[in-house]
Amino acid sequence: MLNDRPYPAPRKAKRSAVEIEEERAWVRFYRQVGRADIAAEVLAQLDADAQARHDHLALYLSCRESLRAHKARTQRNKRIGQFVRQVCRVLVAEPMRALGRKTSRAIDLLVECLPEKRREPAAAKVRQLRRDTDIAHAHDAFDRNAPGSSSPDATSPAPLAARTA
Repeated sequence: MLNDRPYPAPRKAKRSAVEIEEERAWVRFYRQVGRADIAAEVLAQLDADAQARHDHLALYLSCRESLRAHKARTQRNKRIGQFVRQVCRVLVAEPMRALGRKTSRAIDLLVECLPEKRREPAAAKVRQLRRDTDIAHAHDAFDRNAPGSSSPDATSPAPLAARTA
């Protein structure tokens, strides 16, 4: 067997289980850096440790980019929300408010066009007299005497035609 290499290949040092798990965690961070909350946490940790930031510079830059994109998305959503609220206000709320004002004015105008309600003073006096107990007793006595008398008396009033003549 011929050895094509002039020097022997360097052997990889065996890594401990902690180092392997640490590498897996960093790989997970690389995958999850698109989420703004995780990117903010990773960025805070990398800002605190200069050596880790130097070792994982791509992760640091990806976190910064992710946070910038999240901020831009949030601002864009706010602008869209403001636009939708303004369109709803212009197309729905303002016409409804104007219609309400016009309807209110039309109702006021219709009420003013109605004929005035005249209070009849005699009707009020009749209601007052009906409540009076003395007059109620006299009315009851009159009703009791009127149906029982079948023959005309001299005290009974004359017929209406005779009175007008």
